[in-house]
Amino acid sequence: MTVALGVAFMSLGAVLSVLDLSCAVLASLLVTFIYIELGSPYTWLVWLCTALASFLFFPGSFMWLVYLTVFGIYPILKGYIERLPRVFWLMLKLIFVNAMLTLLVLGSEFLVGQSFFGDVSDIPLAPMVAYAVLWVLMNIAFLLYDRLIVIMVVFYEKKIRPKISNLLK
Repeated sequence: MTVALGVAFMSLGAVLSVLDLSCAVLASLLVTFIYIELGSPYTWLVWLCTALASFLFFPGSFMWLVYLTVFGIYPILKGYIERLPRVFWLMLKLIFVNAMLTLLVLGSEFLVGQSFFGDVSDIPLAPMVAYAVLWVLMNIAFLLYDRLIVIMVVFYEKKIRPKISNLLK
């Protein structure tokens, strides 16, 4: 059911392109909740099945690739990273997001065959400036996303989980 709900979020993002990243974030929160309730092996399965099903339903959209490489896998890796000493957390998280961002930008350029930012080659230094702005904004957005996961975990554990456990008794 979690995979179906994740695919529903991803399909909404594929249809309404203005919500694509928001829907990927919502789908990734489902992975976070599965991690809390069932543990690590099931989160890997939910992440992979959601990404593959999203690809099968919407192969023309790159939503599944963004979910597969960044948003879907990050809550799982966050769980492993935060088992390490706290001093390494920020560095490892930023290495991950920057590596995945590089993979997405280069992958989209090779798969589509054009610049990630379209045809801006006429403007001197425009691609470099655009990439620099993208990296800065993506790192800021990623840190906000990391904080959102923490807030949603606390909300889930304090508000939603007790209600679910009362229903299951």
